[in-house]
Amino acid sequence: MAALKSCQEVFGVAGVEAVRAEFGGGFRAFGRSPAGMRDALVVEARSWSAVGDDLRRTTYHPCEMEGGAGAARVTGTVGWSMYDIDSVGSGDGRLRWRTVADGVHVASRPDAWGTPLVVPCTVPGAAAGQGRELPLQVAVKDEGRKADSAVSTEQLLRALAENTRRLLGCTETVSVPADLLP
Repeated sequence: MAALKSCQEVFGVAGVEAVRAEFGGGFRAFGRSPAGMRDALVVEARSWSAVGDDLRRTTYHPCEMEGGAGAARVTGTVGWSMYDIDSVGSGDGRLRWRTVADGVHVASRPDAWGTPLVVPCTVPGAAAGQGRELPLQVAVKDEGRKADSAVSTEQLLRALAENTRRLLGCTETVSVPADLLP
């Protein structure tokens, strides 16, 4: 039950219920406490320094949902990006990332974590520039889902980004658009 609540907190109740209906009776949810993830991410952001940045990042999986005897799965991933906002929005970064709104960038192709989205997220009390130089990165990986799912990867990615930003108390007023994927 705690894992289901964690999933609802990061993907929204409607998103989780749509995945649950799609996966049927074999639905199972796994997750870690969003509050614990938030606390760890805040500590990382507040201890970050542009001068001492070693590019090591911790990745969190606040929610994983599976069904169909494990054949279908949705996994959400959250962490601080190794890319800064300027690098994903210009130069060679434009080959890998698409700008979908001011400050919001989505990878042009999935990686090991799924479809990543990078967005600025300044944590109150962090060093100046943290939000742009250490932006938030979230990703959603879908495996074995139907093409006509009631809730799309795009909708889950948007919900994960917005709910994580709210959870962290990001100071920017960035709006993640509904249209993220080509």
